[in-house]
Amino acid sequence: MLSMTDQELLKDLEEKLEHYDGALDKWSKNYLKSNRKRYLFDIQLISKYYKSGQILELGSSPYHLTHVLKQKGYSIIGADIDPSRQAKFISDQNLDIVKCNVEDEKLPFKDGEFQFIIFNEIFEHLRINPIRTLREINRVLHKDGILLLTTPNLYSVRNIVNFLRGEGFDNPYEQFLKLETLGHMGHVREYSVKQVLEFLDNTDYQSIEVLRKSYTPLHGFWRPFNLLRKVFTGLHTYQIHVCKKK
Repeated sequence: MLSMTDQELLKDLEEKLEHYDGALDKWSKNYLKSNRKRYLFDIQLISKYYKSGQILELGSSPYHLTHVLKQKGYSIIGADIDPSRQAKFISDQNLDIVKCNVEDEKLPFKDGEFQFIIFNEIFEHLRINPIRTLREINRVLHKDGILLLTTPNLYSVRNIVNFLRGEGFDNPYEQFLKLETLGHMGHVREYSVKQVLEFLDNTDYQSIEVLRKSYTPLHGFWRPFNLLRKVFTGLHTYQIHVCKKK
């Protein structure tokens, strides 16, 4: 039997999600649709840098990447603030998920346990102390391991234009409301690439590669800014950091 491509694995996941109708499942389905291209890029980047050993995905809800990587044969554990929110999906797909709040709890793992750690689209949600969180991640990262961190780019073209229009970068009310509707905080703040690199450097990581990406074109009012993003890569929507321990 031929192995499924990454596209086919995401399509298979989409079909599986149609069988769920819990409180968060509508959000999960919409999140998959809007982040499909980002997932594909993340999977390719992981395959480029992964060598061996176990993978840890932090803040793994809605468990899309955890599921797909397991289907691809990786040994992967997820950690999330409240796995009970999607307990049926976790059980049905036989995912290995531990309950842990990465902001204020010690990760329940040994020093240097993981060869690869995924910390994607979580950094911008941290409310307490990102320095403490990054140090704790560093503790469980193997001395030859890789950390993949992705987060929105503060200086994306959309953020800059919204700021100049007096709209701010995010709607704070909507972001805090997610504590009630989803069970986790929305975006607390977004960072520039330089700022993220400063966090990483001061918590004992060494940068290997920094990428800036936008996964979907802008439409309507925003369409003319597509060319601007191509010319000035610093205006892309996301920043991607691949790093190792110092």
